[in-house]
Amino acid sequence: MTDFDASDEDTAHASGLLKWEMPGVSGHWVAEMDFGTAPAVEEALVSAIRRGFLGYMPQGLSTWVKEATASVVGRRYGLDIEAENVQLASSVLDGLNAILGHMLEPGSRVIVPTPAYMPFLTLPGKFGHEVIQVPSAIVEGVWQLDFDRIESAAKDADLLILCNPWNPTGRVLTAAELTRLGQIATSSNLLVFNDEVHAPLVPNPADHVSFARLDDEVADHVVTAVAASKGFNLAGLHCAQMITIGAMAKKFEDASKWLNHPTPLGALATSVAYEEGESWLAELNAYLRQNVALIDGLLADSPLSWSAPQGTYMGLIDASGLGVENPHEYLLEEAKVRTTPGAALGKGFEQYVRFGFASSKGVVERSVRRMLEAKH
Repeated sequence: MTDFDASDEDTAHASGLLKWEMPGVSGHWVAEMDFGTAPAVEEALVSAIRRGFLGYMPQGLSTWVKEATASVVGRRYGLDIEAENVQLASSVLDGLNAILGHMLEPGSRVIVPTPAYMPFLTLPGKFGHEVIQVPSAIVEGVWQLDFDRIESAAKDADLLILCNPWNPTGRVLTAAELTRLGQIATSSNLLVFNDEVHAPLVPNPADHVSFARLDDEVADHVVTAVAASKGFNLAGLHCAQMITIGAMAKKFEDASKWLNHPTPLGALATSVAYEEGESWLAELNAYLRQNVALIDGLLADSPLSWSAPQGTYMGLIDASGLGVENPHEYLLEEAKVRTTPGAALGKGFEQYVRFGFASSKGVVERSVRRMLEAKH
């Protein structure tokens, strides 16, 4: 059993990582965890370093991570693929860059449902593409995509960027919601970049529906990005996997040549995580759900509110009750809690902050209480 309570602010600051680089400030803005990684992964990495595994990637390791990826998405999510359907990349965004730069014509239109992971809003413009933001809203307590506006935008668009589980809201989209998106994509001949990097952080794997699994026609439109980076806290080791099926495998072939190589340590850690990390991942997800319940209780009848995340460890807090122009800056100055500003997540979300809760209960409770005490 892993003692997830063992991490405190002192040990987090001592890590020296970007998330905790500001002295005296609690870090809840970067999408990473304060728990290290699974013991099997840690052991594999330490062993590799001790034997001098610090050079270039052997072919056998590249094959292993592809096979491990095919196995885990089939086992956890019912996505039936072979190793040949997997292309390796340095990161999820590496895959998106390949699409933006080598599958779209300059001046293409890219649909991004908001609130969104920040680079999804900024990267298309670097390739000369137009971003079409489609704001979402909380309906009956749950974040909901605006399917009608997505469908309308799709008539004159080239790419949809989908994130499921949905960073920053924590929503896990249902099969019915994904089916609606699939219908839009196929009827409008829309390419879909499908980011499923947070899928390991859905407590019950059966609740995550992989978009490309819906049917063959949908799969022909989708490039799916997965990685162990979020579920096993390996973002700094740079290893992601792009999955393409059916006609998309051929369409993605040229763009895939522009993918950057993963690191050997990242590929090793990913393979071990996928094959040996299930029990640790289950413990982690159970602990994260306890943190959701803790935050729910703290926010009840307070000036802050959220729609409780169904998966992952990021949530979007409505801070409009604070009555300040810039909640992110206010909470940083007055509560010494660093969050992601809502303004970076899309137009109309300036009164929100993204809050990461992959920390010990003690750290999470202390930070949320400081945020609440900061009210005018």
